[in-house]
Amino acid sequence: MRHLVLPFFVGLLLWGCKKSGSPTPTGPTGPTAPTITSLAPDSGAYNSTVIITGTNFSRTPSDDIVSFANAAATVSNATATQLTVTVPKGAGTGAIKVTVASSTATGPVFTYLFTYTVSTLAGGTQGFMNATGTAAEFNDPYGIAVDTAGNVIVADDGNNKIRMVTPEGVTTTVAGSGTPGFMNGAAATAEFLDPPTVAVDAQDNILVGDAFNYKIRMITPSGNVSTLAGTTVGEMNGPVGSAQFDSPTWMAVDASGTIYVCDAHYIRVISGGSVSTLYDGHTYSSTLNSFTGIALDPNGNLVLLDDFGANIFSLTTSGTFSVLAGIGILEYLDGPALSAGFSSATGLCVDSAGNVLVADEANQRIRMLSPSGTVSTIAGSGTAADMDGTGLSAQFYYPHAVAVDKKTGTIYVLEPMSNRIRKITVE
Repeated sequence: MRHLVLPFFVGLLLWGCKKSGSPTPTGPTGPTAPTITSLAPDSGAYNSTVIITGTNFSRTPSDDIVSFANAAATVSNATATQLTVTVPKGAGTGAIKVTVASSTATGPVFTYLFTYTVSTLAGGTQGFMNATGTAAEFNDPYGIAVDTAGNVIVADDGNNKIRMVTPEGVTTTVAGSGTPGFMNGAAATAEFLDPPTVAVDAQDNILVGDAFNYKIRMITPSGNVSTLAGTTVGEMNGPVGSAQFDSPTWMAVDASGTIYVCDAHYIRVISGGSVSTLYDGHTYSSTLNSFTGIALDPNGNLVLLDDFGANIFSLTTSGTFSVLAGIGILEYLDGPALSAGFSSATGLCVDSAGNVLVADEANQRIRMLSPSGTVSTIAGSGTAADMDGTGLSAQFYYPHAVAVDKKTGTIYVLEPMSNRIRKITVE
């Protein structure tokens, strides 16, 4: 009798192992490695669906670990030959990978399509009012920057004030009594004269291009306003206390605190307590001797917009000047950088990935120059209006300046003619 019982229990044990074992395909020496043969589609935006076809996937979705270039994806359905996945936020462009057990397969490249959602952050009425969202009022604001906390700093030109807007749209005054003039000291009593531009350094000091006072001013986080450089109108280099500026406007500042200033026909440098000239527009070209935008790329080179608003240029810190994008005439053309067209572009910035973002004012669009040398439109239909929406369905009203929060990728656009600040959320 016991000779019959032993085979019965052995058979029962083997049957149980088959029922409870992993569905992962196995070979002579263990699990068979997965393979990826195709993606459908091979490009898409956040939250879109992609079908991965291949072999040797687990039929249990949680056992299939799928990753895009920068993020893990959610697997909603799995068979041995197909996985249904949801594209994660900020996935990035790169090869798809599938890991089953300890084996990883690398598949084709998936191209991530960012979604650019445009909304109104603050403003829309001319005047002066600290408030939230569209209840806030500005008067011909011209320049913006983003501080380390993600707040938008605004040069409220017509109100002779420097304002701050939080990412949630709460507007306050940073400095300026509102009286046009020149006075240093406490933020509430300081005076500016139609300040057109601002920049923010790594310590959150706000730099103000006080063009009509011919000075670069500084507002500390504690609220003290002082003159960083400049005396009277002129073009004199030297110590900051005696140097002269002609019309200091657009500025960029690097991590070490070196400040680059668009000053009429020159690019001036403030460093180590002294002012010098990096670029003299007169010596290069009679038509390329002033600029309306300045930023720094990840390599420390300056990126500039010419006053005509048709070209983007690169200027190294050693003074080498070259064209990055544009055909030199007012046009609207996406595509390869040196075949692209801009129309009266007035402001630019550079994001953490090295993309140059451009306020293409007359084209009523926000454009992007990628590090690979391609110009595309990320937002704006081309119609002059204020309409929120996604990507090319949104509308801008003469976008004049643009700034980016490098931590989140959020883009901010300033519209002086509508006294409005727009927010572009990137997903």
